[in-house]
Amino acid sequence: MPVKAKREAAVRERIQDIGTDTFPDDDVDWKILHLRHSGDYCFAEVAPEPDTVGYPRFIFVLHFDGFGHMQECGCYCMADGAWTLLSTTPGVPEDWKKIPPAG
Repeated sequence: MPVKAKREAAVRERIQDIGTDTFPDDDVDWKILHLRHSGDYCFAEVAPEPDTVGYPRFIFVLHFDGFGHMQECGCYCMADGAWTLLSTTPGVPEDWKKIPPAG
């Protein structure tokens, strides 16, 4: 299986856990709207269902190391029609901040 397909499968498999880790107080399902890849990163655009988290859409930024392990790096939210950095994970690579969240 190609690397991109493996990464997408991993994101789809874990998207509920990623959403719960990021928003532990919200009981929602996370629907993947779009996956975009840039280097070692995957930008997963998602929508919470129901829309009770505070914003209609989010982008979870995920890093894949050379062994295929995925780690959460940060989260953008759609606020007033623009992507805004909402949170970052300490101790993970930060070069993703140079990449526009949506392409």
